[in-house]
Amino acid sequence: MIQREFQLLMRERERDVQELRQAVDSLARSAQAALEDTESIFSEMIRSIERRRSEVRDLIRAQEKAAIHRAEGLQKQAEQEIAELKRRHSELQKVLHTEDDVHFLKVYQCVCVPPGPGKLPAFTINPHCSFGDVRKPVLELKKQVELSCKKKIEKILQKGQNFIQVCQLSLDPNTAQRELSLSEGNREVRRRGKPQPYPDHPHRFDWPQVLCREGLTGRCYWEVEWSGTSGVYIAVFHSVWFNVIVSAPQGGSGQ
Repeated sequence: MIQREFQLLMRERERDVQELRQAVDSLARSAQAALEDTESIFSEMIRSIERRRSEVRDLIRAQEKAAIHRAEGLQKQAEQEIAELKRRHSELQKVLHTEDDVHFLKVYQCVCVPPGPGKLPAFTINPHCSFGDVRKPVLELKKQVELSCKKKIEKILQKGQNFIQVCQLSLDPNTAQRELSLSEGNREVRRRGKPQPYPDHPHRFDWPQVLCREGLTGRCYWEVEWSGTSGVYIAVFHSVWFNVIVSAPQGGSGQ
C-alpha cells in the first residue's frame, strides 16, 4: 500500500514538472512575442518622430531661406541706391563751383531727382527672436510626449505585474470521476457516456465532479468558461488541515 502511494506521488510530481516546463516554455514564447511587438512599435514611433523632426527642420530652413533671400534683395537694392546717391553727390559737388548758370541748372535738375521708388520697405531682423517662437511649441510637445509616455508605460508595467500574479489553474485527474474526460493540459473537462481508464485513487469521486489542483489564497477571483446544454455546478470550498499528535504512554506505542 505504501509503495503504491509512493508511485502515485511520483507520477503526480513528474506530471507537475512537465506542466511547469510547458508553462515556462509558454511564458518564454509569450515574452519573446511581446518583445518583438514592442520593439516594432517603438521603432515605428521613433521613425514617426524622425519624420516630424525632418518636417520641422525643412520648414525652418525654408523660412530661413525665404527671409535671407528677401533681405539680400533689399540689401542689394539699398547698395545700388547708395552708389547712385554717391555718384550724384559727386556730380553736384563739381557743378557747385561752375560759373555757367545754364549748365548748373541742367545738372542740378538731374542729380536732385530721387533715385528708385523712394523709401525702402521696412525689414528688421531681431537675432534674439527671429525663430525663437519655434522653440517654445517644440518644448511643449516634448513635455507632452514625455508625460504621455510615462503614464502609458506605468500602465504597461502595472499590467505586467498583474500578469505575473495570474495563475493558470488545472484540474486534478486523481479526483476526476470516471465519466469525466480531461484535456487541454487538464484545463478542460467533459462528461462522457462511458468510464475513462483512470487508475484507482483514494481521492477519486464517485459522483461526476473534479477538483482543481491549485489552491487560492488571499484576495483573488477565478474565471470559468462553460458551454453545452446540460447544467453544471461550480463551487469553492475551504480546506482545513489539522496536525494530530498522539502521545504514547511509557512502555506503549502510539495508535
